[in-house]
Amino acid sequence: MEYPLQIELDITQDDFISVEILEQELEAQLSKKAYLKGFIWQSLFCLAFAVAIISIKSIVFESVYFVIAFWLIFLFNFLINYFQGYKKEFSYAVNHILENRYDHTFFTPEQGMALFYEDKAEYLTNEQRRYFNYDKIQNIKITKHLFIFVMKRSKEKNMRGFAYMIIPKRNMNDEQTEFLTTICRKIIERYDLKEWMKSEIMD
Repeated sequence: MEYPLQIELDITQDDFISVEILEQELEAQLSKKAYLKGFIWQSLFCLAFAVAIISIKSIVFESVYFVIAFWLIFLFNFLINYFQGYKKEFSYAVNHILENRYDHTFFTPEQGMALFYEDKAEYLTNEQRRYFNYDKIQNIKITKHLFIFVMKRSKEKNMRGFAYMIIPKRNMNDEQTEFLTTICRKIIERYDLKEWMKSEIMD
């Protein structure tokens, strides 16, 4: 097969929902890191405060127990959020979308085509028309059903509001799927792209 690789697109609401679930999963992972970072800062603050109390002779030493009590509250809050809280937020967001996807149009289905050249791509749908070089791609995520190209934020008029390029595998034959996989591998190697995220659901 020679460039360009042309793929007829039929992107459904469920395809967009799959990407949204990945987004929610990424948010959950970032929340865990934020909880950990916050607890570390709280612990350092408690430690510094305890040291300050001990160093001031006029303050009763038992005051340190209050600091310890606050630290235990921070610890309890951290453990709940780190191991359970983020899961509840993730489940709520995903269930809300899944339970209502047949009654509401969260994302408008799109039709069009995608063209892949040696060093650039064209993405044409009824919602958008984009031309870009591969250096505009920030991450590539390949799931069981989708090729997802996560785009870099850009001030270029052509790229504004363009967060993802989604290519459903059902729109492709085996030869096209293999060819696009090869293109993805070349882009990842050429621009040293990191994996977007590890998913326990979509991978």
